[in-house]
Amino acid sequence: MSLLPRTLSRWRRRSGTSAISIIAPLTLAAACLSVSVISGPRRPRRHLRHDEHRVAPADHASSMQGPSWPASNATDGNLSTRWSSAFSDPQWLEVDLGSTQSICQVVINWETAYAKAFQIQTSNDNSTWTTIYSTTTGTGGTQTLNITGSGRYIRMYGTVRATQYGYSIYEFQVYAATSTGNTVTVTNPGTQTWTAGTAASLQIQASDSASGQTLTYSATGLPAGLSISSSGLISGTPTAPVPAAPR
Repeated sequence: MSLLPRTLSRWRRRSGTSAISIIAPLTLAAACLSVSVISGPRRPRRHLRHDEHRVAPADHASSMQGPSWPASNATDGNLSTRWSSAFSDPQWLEVDLGSTQSICQVVINWETAYAKAFQIQTSNDNSTWTTIYSTTTGTGGTQTLNITGSGRYIRMYGTVRATQYGYSIYEFQVYAATSTGNTVTVTNPGTQTWTAGTAASLQIQASDSASGQTLTYSATGLPAGLSISSSGLISGTPTAPVPAAPR
């Protein structure tokens, strides 16, 4: 996930003859602004499968049901092959991405034997793990997880099976934000003045240098009574500042 800070112009709140100017920094968050597949099935040219740039076997698991269901089946790009674990808890499936990556999405294609409770964990040393996603209400099927984290190693760590069988995954796909860096341009609305107690509405506009991207907006430091929607609409009724109590 790439966070691109921009500065929103000053908002002035008026109460009587007094005016307060507030600088509200605007943050635009573009989820997976430009993503590349670093594990999973082969994609168009701008996507890379993790085993296209690794030099050693990168798929590992805590166990397998048998030789027909190795860990490598979960990253071979084939939805007719799968990894399947032993019939016990916990179990894990791990992928070595070859280098530290900024991860923004994981897609798991489960077989009928899915995880009811599992975590997505990352590590830089294959020893100390950080949980970046956790659920106890897994749904099976195809689960798309929009997450934020980084690491060279990533794994699905299952703690509760949904069936009497093991954990079984057709494809384990990992997406990372590219490091090329998109440029987000905010159309500055200029200095805006509103009277306290009067409804305000202002749409912030921004564009991404890469086509087809969806931007979401957030802001801090807006006057009390105002808020910004994820689509960039600032609205509400600003309130006058409360004067300090006399000493």
